[in-house]
Amino acid sequence: MKSYFILDCKKQQKIADSLYGYYVGITAKKSPKEFWTSLTREQIKDYFAIPNLELRKWFDELGLKVRDMSFTIYNDEIKTHPHVDEPPVIAKINFPVLNTKGTYNVWFDDNGKEIDRVECTKPIVLRSDILHTVEITKEAKYPRLQFSFCFYNEPLQLLK
Repeated sequence: MKSYFILDCKKQQKIADSLYGYYVGITAKKSPKEFWTSLTREQIKDYFAIPNLELRKWFDELGLKVRDMSFTIYNDEIKTHPHVDEPPVIAKINFPVLNTKGTYNVWFDDNGKEIDRVECTKPIVLRSDILHTVEITKEAKYPRLQFSFCFYNEPLQLLK
């Protein structure tokens, strides 16, 4: 099984702008303190209730129904390290939102040897059940923001 699969998204910038606007709204009163922040069912419903939402249309085209939604933030104070995501999810979609150029998803084997990497500039199906992390280059800008989605029907076929 592949570590990732790059997805084509013709409305990527419009979707990223919408996700950024939502992020600004939900973090206005409380800044994130952790790399990973899961959204509540209510927050997910609120976002997907937006009329003519391009992200919903795109997921519909892919035949995917969102189960969980979260975001990751990377900045001077918030970092991450190699980890395996919580089971049973294997295939998630990561969607780049802000300052993802010069940032990479990196996967490792059981011995900690790098086996794959991809720059975080396009939406990807991400294999989350093996050791992985985010690496930042000197060219990257902060804060780096990316949204992550889990589905009722995981897009595992895209990792074959």
